[in-house]
Amino acid sequence: MHEDHDDHDHDDHDDPTIEGGRLHLEIHRAVDELGKYAIEMRIKSQRGIPKKDILGFIEDLMRTATRNCLDHGADLVGHVKSILISEDGSIMSSIVDYDVPTKFKDDLQSDTIYEAILTLHVIVHGIWDDVIRDHTKEALPGVAKKWKIPYEIIADYFDLEKSIEHHL
Repeated sequence: MHEDHDDHDHDDHDDPTIEGGRLHLEIHRAVDELGKYAIEMRIKSQRGIPKKDILGFIEDLMRTATRNCLDHGADLVGHVKSILISEDGSIMSSIVDYDVPTKFKDDLQSDTIYEAILTLHVIVHGIWDDVIRDHTKEALPGVAKKWKIPYEIIADYFDLEKSIEHHL
């Protein structure tokens, strides 16, 4: 796919200690028109949340955020993924094609979750970070209410400066 640069090691693309590694990634990203966004939230309930509800919430949130992006200009899913981590294990999930079922890797050893951290990454083609952020955050309250999942956003991985540069 990238025949023009077979003369270097692709593993050094994201190594900031190798000259040009970060710049190389930014050039690929600009050429490929990939936008990205990530959000991290704490899920906490004294009563506990059944694992089946957590799984439903994760899938619904991922699919709603992806559908919102596709409905607002994205033309291809790069990778939408999440990881939920609790003291009892983790659940990883992934979407690489909206028309294919979400893949889950459930290593959670409990059927009830009292506290966990959920990180969601959305990477799509055709729209920029700020648009992805808007449509991902737009999905969250409704999906959380539907599944009765209490959450608190603890990190919003959005780089306004980089997003502005892409609009210039």
